[in-house]
Amino acid sequence: MTEKDEIFIQIKGIGFTLLLDKRMKHNFISPAFLAFFNLEERQMYSLPENNIGEVNTNPVYDNLQPFLPDYVDSISTNDVFHYIGKKIGICRNNRLRFCKVFMLRFEYERHTFSFPFLLDKSLNVPAILGFESYNKLRKTVMK
Repeated sequence: MTEKDEIFIQIKGIGFTLLLDKRMKHNFISPAFLAFFNLEERQMYSLPENNIGEVNTNPVYDNLQPFLPDYVDSISTNDVFHYIGKKIGICRNNRLRFCKVFMLRFEYERHTFSFPFLLDKSLNVPAILGFESYNKLRKTVMK
């Protein structure tokens, strides 16, 4: 594995890019990335039960609903994310916060990894992999 600013991972066969930041100790994840996988008890992107809705003749891009509902609803998250509690951490914007922590399971270079990620609402990228996880990932891939 060469030094990169980002890595390409797969979750349930879907590819995502994570930013690498070896200056950060913790891993961080954006709420938008979690929302893609419907972590809430309610279906965040589901269509109404009867699939009938208003037709907008002047559609506007809705960044809160960037994916097709049927596709998102078909992804099972039972073995992708697990809420593991709360932790105090310095977020990406250098503010100390009490953050929710999720265990994220993903694949990289045909290896499966599972690392804790702090939920950081200030992120404008899907997720950041910090130096501790990066080192474990690199050691595993280099074997």
